Amino acid sequence: MKDKDLLVDRVSKKTNVKKEDIFKLANDLQKKDLNNEKDMRDFIQTVAKVTNQSLDQRKIDKLIKIMQNKDVLNDVDKMI
Repeated sequence: MKDKDLLVDRVSKKTNVKKEDIFKLANDLQKKDLNNEKDMRDFIQTVAKVTNQSLDQRKIDKLIKIMQNKDVLNDVDKMI
């Protein structure tokens, strides 16, 4: 549990997103089918809203492609 809290703290500090919002995103993600493009788009929009980022359709499409190719898993350590 301590490692989980440390990870969330690091993510929170780097992103300026409240820990509570990170946990809500994690819970939401568990309910999504990331093989379903609509679920991916919904989740990306939710993350953008929580992080106060605006994404145009081109960026969303690029993120979808990355997620579909599972490229995101290779870069997780770089993001944290």
